[in-house]
Amino acid sequence: MTGMWFGLALVALAGAGALLYVDRTRRDQSGRVRQIWAKAQGYTYTGADDQLAGEWHRAAMAKQDYLTATDVVRGTRRGEQFVLFDLEETATIVAVRREVGSDVDIDLRLKSTAPPKDGDLNLLGAIGPRVVFATDLEIARRVCDQRMVAFTESVPPAISMLWSEGRWTLGSLPVSSTGRDWDAAIEAVARLSGILHVLPPVTDPRELEVDHDPTRPRPRSDKSDAPLNREAPQAVRSAPQAPPVVRGAQQTPRREAPESQRREAPESQRREAPESQRREAPESQRREESDVPRRTAPELPRREFPAPSTTPKPNPGTPRSGTVRPVD
Repeated sequence: MTGMWFGLALVALAGAGALLYVDRTRRDQSGRVRQIWAKAQGYTYTGADDQLAGEWHRAAMAKQDYLTATDVVRGTRRGEQFVLFDLEETATIVAVRREVGSDVDIDLRLKSTAPPKDGDLNLLGAIGPRVVFATDLEIARRVCDQRMVAFTESVPPAISMLWSEGRWTLGSLPVSSTGRDWDAAIEAVARLSGILHVLPPVTDPRELEVDHDPTRPRPRSDKSDAPLNREAPQAVRSAPQAPPVVRGAQQTPRREAPESQRREAPESQRREAPESQRREAPESQRREESDVPRRTAPELPRREFPAPSTTPKPNPGTPRSGTVRPVD
């Protein structure tokens, strides 16, 4: 009896080993096929990527971030970048990147597929052979026009789900798909990405800035320099200011003093310094000063004014001689 159970265990172990060998062989063969296909198309091939599956979280990628993306192909189709990879043994995913992302996400899936479990996706209705879900029904209703109807009718049935997330438009198909299916899936997802360009762009102000490196601190704003201006020296802040000039105010012309007042000082005021003060200068300087003849300013001719007359006072409109009146 024990030998029989032991034999059955050996048979099961051999079967499991055979299945693992077949699966490994098939995966290696599939990886080689995809690598050859990517090289023929001019795309880039990578064996595995541990972080790629965590980029998306809807539809076929919901709660699959712990899986590893294998047989990753990157390239450009219709002027837009795309990524094609296998989510281990779950599905083959195609993702096309748009230039401008949107806050509105749309999900198109076959009627035979289970509805999404995302709480923010609401049912819009059926369009062709597929059912439409969206985070904003009003915007999604405007997007689902005749172009969308024609598109849903032309999508290959192998692509069970199509959806959008931010800047990306994605589609899923079985792991057993071939190179022809990959080409058709990339073409279909790229067409849907072009239709979704009409979605409103992202308006979230908290979105990460492109020019800012998250590993570095943000530069200080100009507001941080404001307290420095308050510490200006007291002398600068208390500097006297010139009185403001009032525009339009009539300025009184300056009156020059009569010529009699502009005469030079009398001889008594133009005396030289006392001898005691002149002794302080060096002797050499005094010699030079004694040799240089002194120049005196010539006296201006004296002007004699006539005695005031007893004639009647003239008309105020005519100016008297010897007076200065302001110019109007």
